[in-house]
Amino acid sequence: MKKSPRKSILAMSIFVASILLSSCSSSIKSESNPIEISSDKKEVNFIPASDEDIFLYRQIGISYLCMARQLEVEFPKAISLAAKNYALLLSSRHGGLIKELGKEKISEKNIYNGAILQLLDGAMKNCPDMVPEKDKEKFLKTVEQLNQKK
Repeated sequence: MKKSPRKSILAMSIFVASILLSSCSSSIKSESNPIEISSDKKEVNFIPASDEDIFLYRQIGISYLCMARQLEVEFPKAISLAAKNYALLLSSRHGGLIKELGKEKISEKNIYNGAILQLLDGAMKNCPDMVPEKDKEKFLKTVEQLNQKK
């Protein structure tokens, strides 16, 4: 099976672009910074993640997962790193707060577990050939169980 060099080049260019974009984040205007620091108390007030923030972090994770798989990174490693990145973004930028949930802080473990499900769902839609069949089946069973609990 011959690999298309175009796919590898595209994957690498997107990967490099994401690194460059993340390194440029410090130059973004302070109004867009989701962390407020109170000057009188040196207190950090995190702004909860909006739906748009969650969508962005999810898309970053899905892109990372699909690109890593195209570069033949083992699935468990690829999804674990993508989910850890998602959890890190949500924890460090928003303190584990999500607008939809109010003031309830989500633990990093729960963010990570939720990220796994979101990234699997996205990968199955965006790069289904990169997701092993056994992981697709586990995901579908988990979603079925979650729907039964509602």
